[in-house]
Parts: sequence; structure tokens; C-alpha cells
Amino acid sequence: MLQFITKLFLERIYYKRKYKKEIYMLLPKIIIGAQWGDEGKGKIVDYLAKGADYIVRFNGGNNAGHTVVYKGEKFPLSLLPSGVLWKKKLLIAQGVVINPKILLAEIEHFTKRGNPPNLTIDPRVNIVMPYHQLLDAATEEAKGAQKVGSLKLGIGYCYEDRNNREGIRFEDFINPKLFKEKLFAIFPQKKKRIEAVFGYKVKMTAPDIYQEYKKYASRLSRYKGDVSSIVAKNINKKKILFEGAHGTFLDANFGTYPYTTAVNTISGSVFSFVGFPPQNLMVYGIVKAYTTRVGGGPFPTELFDETGIQIGDKGVEFGTVSKRRRRCGWLDIPMLKLANELNGFEYLVVTKLDVLTGLKTLKIATHHFLNGKKVSHFPSLLSDVSKLQPHYRTLSGWTQDIANIRRFHDLPENCKKYIKTFESLMGIPIRFISVGPERSALISV
Repeated sequence: MLQFITKLFLERIYYKRKYKKEIYMLLPKIIIGAQWGDEGKGKIVDYLAKGADYIVRFNGGNNAGHTVVYKGEKFPLSLLPSGVLWKKKLLIAQGVVINPKILLAEIEHFTKRGNPPNLTIDPRVNIVMPYHQLLDAATEEAKGAQKVGSLKLGIGYCYEDRNNREGIRFEDFINPKLFKEKLFAIFPQKKKRIEAVFGYKVKMTAPDIYQEYKKYASRLSRYKGDVSSIVAKNINKKKILFEGAHGTFLDANFGTYPYTTAVNTISGSVFSFVGFPPQNLMVYGIVKAYTTRVGGGPFPTELFDETGIQIGDKGVEFGTVSKRRRRCGWLDIPMLKLANELNGFEYLVVTKLDVLTGLKTLKIATHHFLNGKKVSHFPSLLSDVSKLQPHYRTLSGWTQDIANIRRFHDLPENCKKYIKTFESLMGIPIRFISVGPERSALISV
């Protein structure tokens, strides 16, 4: 009887592993940042894009920067999906808002290199206009000490217009008559708001904007296509990779509001932002080997000492788009467990592990104390997050350079212990480990 039970148990494990391997091959994949953005999603999208047919950007605007490094050359991207280097089919879904000037600059960059992007833009995408940027700058300045760290790129105000049904969509933008009609109706309202409320003098005019932006429209019109329909028709036929922008805790609903972006960033938003039925996805949670964030807002594990400065300098922790120095701190397990609750990670990917090389000791926050009481769950109230006192598990660091290591077995013992401790605390398997900026600097676990 015991032998029968043992055999049955082993068979179940075998079939589970076999099934999981098949699922891994067939399910659409989605890349989600598990922290406050800047986790290195671009590199992972670039790596996984090799095996994909379609790469879909589904949220955010040009305030979300990705950097891919190939043969020593940096490719900073803010709107084009990171799979562009593999010459794959690129789709920009309606959940994205685009600054046409920025998008054209990225297209031109790759076209000049002999790699014109194979791009389709959904007609429902909204266009970031100059008055959105003026409103963003005026509002941020008016907040004074209560600033949230906006990049003043107009992304939030473009989403505001979209939600208020005052937005200019891509379909409007590429129709000269309709674009002019909408622009000339909307602009006076925006001008009055900026000047009357914030005291800014608006020098631009609707005719000026129209003359500039109609040129952008004529060059982008060739990329129009129904991304929702393309994805829905191919979701079970082709290998599709969804590229998320920002990070979980910048989500407009579940992030550390109001220190968030204006859009949803968690995995479930992909269905409405692209336009296809809810279904199983292979969700990759991208986690930096430490934690960073840009701008204001609470950060329980933030470092204010030389270690924080060292991590920031070695990790070149400056925003791809903002150029602002990022705040640095230790890994926060309760925070990451909440990210898993919101996204449903199948795998974790750890990036920038090499940055920790040379530190004598490393710390991981296993839980927090709030008003003297132990809490294991990351709070939903911003006021509580601000009061958290982290409790750390301390580990020994390593000194050996790991940038050229490509097998987990070859990593220093303390380095492996750090990864195994993290994996054990999270209860989620780690699929890849990034040990350097290059595309090839990746360990498959």
C-alpha cells in the first residue's frame, strides 16, 4: 500500500511538472514591476522577446523609461516596446498615452540604424498635448511642499482628459479636419484654466500647436491598427508578451497614493487596457535585488547612510526619463508579498544583483512594526506605511565579481544564500537573475 501511495505521489509530481512546462510554453507572458518601478523590466522584456511573436505595451506614457544594453550600447526607450531590438511585431495598446514627438524620435533612431520598427498603434490611444504638460508643471509647482514628484510630462492630465471624455485620440489626431476641430474647441478651456487658476501666461496658440502636430500626425498615421482585435485573434495562436510600465506600488488604485502614476500598473489591468477576455497569464514579477523609488512618498526600508549612497552610485540609480537620483533601500518582503497578491506572480526575476557585490552585510525586511505591534502584511493606509519600522534579517555579503557568471552554481556561497533566503521568504520560484546591464548578463535558474 505504501509503495502504491509513493508511486502515485511521484506520478502526480511528474505530471504537474510536465503540465507546468507545457503551460510555460503556451501561456501569454506579462512583465510586471513588483516595486516602485525602475526594476529592470526592459532588459527582461528584451530577453523574452526573442521567443515572442508580438510584444504589446499596454499602459503608461513616456514617463516610463526602459533601458536595454546590447554590445555595450544603451538603448533608452520610453514608448516603443523593448522588443524592438529583435525586429518583432510591436503593438501599442489603447491603455498607453503617446507624445508623438517622443515616439517619432524613437522610431527615427531605429530606422536610421536599419531597423525600422514594425509597429501598430491602436486608434483609441490618447495623445499627450502641450497644454497637458503646462497643466502638469503648473499644478506641481502650486502644491509646494506637497509635491508628488511629477515629471511634468503631462501624462496624468492626458489620462484626466481621457476619463473626462475630452481627450484627443489617435483616430482624431490623424484626421486633419477632426483634429483641428477638437483642438480649437479644447485649447481655450485649457488656456483659461492655466492662466486663471495658476497665474501662468500661456504663449502658445491653437494654430501653432496644430501646425506642429499635424506634421507628426501625417508621419504616424501609417501605424494605425486595431490592437485589441489583433491580440484577441492571436492570443491562443501566437506567442504574446505584454510589457508593463512603472511598478506595482505606482498603481493609481493600490499604490502608495497619491505618490503614484495616473494609470493602473498591476497585471489585471492588461485585459481592459488592451481589450481581450480575462484568462490565465504567465506573470513575471521583476524585483531589483534591493529597493528604489523616485520622488516623494513613504519608503520603509530606505537607507540614509553611506550604504545607500554606495548602492545608488554603483547601480547608476538615476531615472531613465527623469534623470533624478533614486532613493535606495533594502528588500521589503511584506511589500513584495502584497505585490504578489495583486498580480499573481508565477515567477520572480531578480535584477541588479551585481550591485550588492562588495557590501559586508545585507539586510532583508521580513516584517514590520506598526505602533509597537508586529505586522506581516503591508498596510493599505498611506499613514500606516509612513509609520512602519522594519525588522531585518541580516546576511553576509560577498566580494567576488559576479558580472561574468552565467550559472547559479558558480555564484559565491553568500550570494546564493541571499537569493535562496529571498526565494524562501517569498515562496515564489526565481526564474532569472540579472548580474549586469548587458543582455547576456543573465542567469537562468
